[in-house]
Amino acid sequence: MAKKNRLGKPWGELRDELYAENPGMEQDVAVLVEELRIQAQLHEARKAAGLTQGQVAERMNVNRSYVSRLETHPENIKIGTLSRYAQAVGMRVDIALHT
Repeated sequence: MAKKNRLGKPWGELRDELYAENPGMEQDVAVLVEELRIQAQLHEARKAAGLTQGQVAERMNVNRSYVSRLETHPENIKIGTLSRYAQAVGMRVDIALHT
């Protein structure tokens, strides 16, 4: 049985209705999901490296609050900044486009 929301409709049906009523919403949601994925990857990479935000900031030659912002609000992050963060945590950036 499909899980229902507060309106009593299956989630997939409600989603499809919202997307139909709001052109562009599906793309907006996809962008937000991607930003959340990047946010989680940044945090997980730092934790896996056993580093604090302060240590990453020191390696990037920025302040800790900047690293915190990168991890919590990665929207519009520059590729160079992402690469510097990755290098600071002992990783590299690999960007790919998918169908």
